[in-house]
Formats: sequence, C-alpha cells, structure tokens
Amino acid sequence: MRLLSRTSTAAGPGSSPSPTPGQTTGSTTGPILRLSKTAPPPGAVVTVPGSQIPLLRLDLPPGLRGQAREQVARRQLADRTGLSPDSLSLRPFLLQAPSGQKPTQKQVGKQWTQVLVGDTPYLQRLQALSCRAVLPDYLTLPTVAGLWTLALAQVPAADPTAEHDSPSAQPTSPLLMARLGPEDGFSAQPALALAMLRQALAAAPAERARPQAILWIKAAKADDPAQGEIQAQIRGEILAEIEALARAHDIALIHSAKAATTLGLPLPRVFAHGELACDLRHNPMAARAQLARAVLPWRWPLLAGCLAAGLWAAGELVQLSRLEAALTTQRAQNQALAKTHFIPDGPVLDARLQISRALSARRQGSAAAQDQVDPLDLAARLAEVVSAADLRAELLSYRTGEGLVLALRLKDFAAADQLDAALHQAGLRSTLTESRVDEAKSGVQAEFVITGLAPPAPQPPQQAQPEIRPEIQPEVQQ
Repeated sequence: MRLLSRTSTAAGPGSSPSPTPGQTTGSTTGPILRLSKTAPPPGAVVTVPGSQIPLLRLDLPPGLRGQAREQVARRQLADRTGLSPDSLSLRPFLLQAPSGQKPTQKQVGKQWTQVLVGDTPYLQRLQALSCRAVLPDYLTLPTVAGLWTLALAQVPAADPTAEHDSPSAQPTSPLLMARLGPEDGFSAQPALALAMLRQALAAAPAERARPQAILWIKAAKADDPAQGEIQAQIRGEILAEIEALARAHDIALIHSAKAATTLGLPLPRVFAHGELACDLRHNPMAARAQLARAVLPWRWPLLAGCLAAGLWAAGELVQLSRLEAALTTQRAQNQALAKTHFIPDGPVLDARLQISRALSARRQGSAAAQDQVDPLDLAARLAEVVSAADLRAELLSYRTGEGLVLALRLKDFAAADQLDAALHQAGLRSTLTESRVDEAKSGVQAEFVITGLAPPAPQPPQQAQPEIRPEIQPEVQQ
C-alpha cells in the first residue's frame, strides 16, 4: 500500500535523526541501515520507506480504552482510505520520554490519537527481522522543537522483503524525508513532499506554529558517477525549492546541526525523543490475540460451570422465595389469632410482648377474683376478735388491692403479737405492718392489714385410742 495523501500534521512526542546507511550516532549503539535482503546486525536500527508507513492523526473519544479504542481507530482508517479494515495494521505512535524523565500530560493524552499505518502483510514480514528496532526513515532524522529537518534519500523501488524480489541490485527512486519537529514527520516523492511542506506552512495558524529554522541534511555521494550526477541534479532542484520556500516565509535555512544552537535552539540529536518505542515489529494487539487463543479452549468448561452455578443459584432463589412466602403466611395467621384473642383493640406491633402482657393481666385478674372477699364479712369477723380481746380500734379502713387496715393502741409488743395470733386463729390472713412506741402517748401503736380469709389449718391426725375392755373377774363363790 502507498498512501500518497497525508491527513495529519501533528504527532506524538519525540523523534530522531536519520543518518545515511551505515552511519552511527552518539545516541545509538549500532548503525542505522536501510531495509535490504541481507540480515542486519543485532544492534542496528533498520529503516523502511516512510511512504509505506505514514503517520496519521485520529479523532478518538477520550473515554475509549482497550479493544473498543482499536476498533474505532480501524473504522476511521477504513473510512479515510476506502480499504478494508483487515488489510491495515496500526501501531500507536507512543514515544517514550527520555530515561529518567516522566511523560508529560500532553504525551499521555496523545496515546492512540496518532498511529503508524501499514499493510498487514508488509508489517508481518518485518517481525522476522532481528535488530534493535525497525522504524520509518523519517523518525531517524535529528530534530528539536522549532526545527524542521529535511533529507533526500534513495530507496529501492520495490519491497526488499518480498519473496519474488531478486537479490540483485534494484533501481532506486528519490524520497524526501521530512521531520516537522518532534511531533510530526513523513516521507514522499520530492514533488509531493514539497507540496505538503507548503500546505503545512500555509495551514500554520500563527507565527509560533512555524519553525525557526529548516535543517537540510546533505546526502552521501553515490558510488556510480553517472548516478551521482543525476542525484546531484535532483538535490539541487529540491534544495532550490526549499530555499525559495524558506525565504517566502522568513525561515532560516541551515546545513548543520550545530548551526541550530546559534539560533537559540537546542542541539538536534538522534533518537532523543524516545523514537525507538515506535518499533514496527511490536504489535499491541498481538498480546490480546495470543491471550484469546490461550483462553479460548476453556470457554466451554467455563460456560458449563457458569450455567451450573446459575441453575443452582436459581434453585436456591426459588426455595428462598417459597420460605419467605410461607413465613409471610404464618406471620399473618399469628397476627390474626393475636388480634382475635389477645389484642382486640389497637394494632399488632410486637405480638410476643403484647400477648405476654395480656396473659399477665388475665392471670392477675383471675387471682384477684379468686381471693376477693366481701369487706363487710372481713370487718365483722375482725370486730369479733377485737371485742373478744377487749380492745378498741382507732382506725379501720379498706384499701383497694390491699385489704382492711386496722390501727389500734396496745399495752406492749407482746400484746401486738397476741392479737396477730388471735386473728390467724379466727381464720383471717393478717400481717403486722407496723408496731412502734409513741413517746407522746403510752403503749404501742400497731397496724394490721387483713387481706382475706386464711385457709383452715389442717387438723392433726388423731391417734386411735386403744380399746379398753373390762377385765373379767372370776366369779367367787361364796
């Protein structure tokens, strides 16, 4: 796939330089090589044509996460390109902050809003490479904020990884690589690349969005003199266009990275913004697919277990509902019985407590009815005992719930005990509640309470008298 139209002018944080094949930089541990048939060294960074891997911006809702976010991204790419979602593969443009630094909020917020897009078979063939990283060529250009970096490279006209390609020398075509600051980049044919640069400058909303300088990196000379003359002519034409574009927008054009420091910019470096995190071999969706393949064989046992647990839970819920219905019915019956027999008036709030109080009241009423004696009968029998003892009552009253109260004055405490004994002998249930000496008057003031009639005292069993028979005297004859 060759996406010649570009829909993004911004990218994620960070980018880096793209030296010529075999060139090393201070921030890498190996060379930066173009993709070819030969196997790259383990520490090399392999670059692929950026026209095959464009950097696109997506308009994703901020709340999307995981698989839903990837599906929305695929649908948006399919709508823009008109291709099937299965024919495209995405790689998030998630540049990592330099070691020892935390990613900024801007970097975190741009996750998955910018993606590297490529043909699925093409990216799958890249996974077989054993190297440090595989990157689009424009991510290997040195850049800093406020600096655009441009370089012209000769790339193979065909895919070197394709099986039908011949291992012999292949024709090359010029490709203009552009890095529009750490957050953007692209590669395209020179004519198209210049048009995209003009569009990017015309679309800049303000002067602060334009670069302070454009860095032009001179390409290495070709081995073939004839080919070198052609390349030099192409470079001259392109450089003339870039110089005219820089003058039109009043932008400085520099030819070395150190010249950027004279303009107040930091020194541009290779891979200074975490570009190695955009390795095209790393598929963020492959881990999910591998996990799905590992979990897939367990789906039927897990489904059967869930179904069995659901059936058991449903059975338990049915049993619980039946028990609750039976308890509700029994509770209603108990309240109806309590209402009928014990709580005729008022609502049934606490049946147990209300029934206990009703039963206690009934017991007390029954005991009081059994023990109730006519106060006149008690007073008559009491008068007989008092008159027999030759005493005179000072107070005789009746108290409901207590009985007759008798108050009188006696000679001493012994007389009070004798009167109490006489009352009991008369069949009265009496209690000596008070006996005290009054200093103002002589004698003992006593008070008795007669609550009712005492049960007749049991008579002691009478012992049988031996039968006395008259002694028979022998008849004496005279």
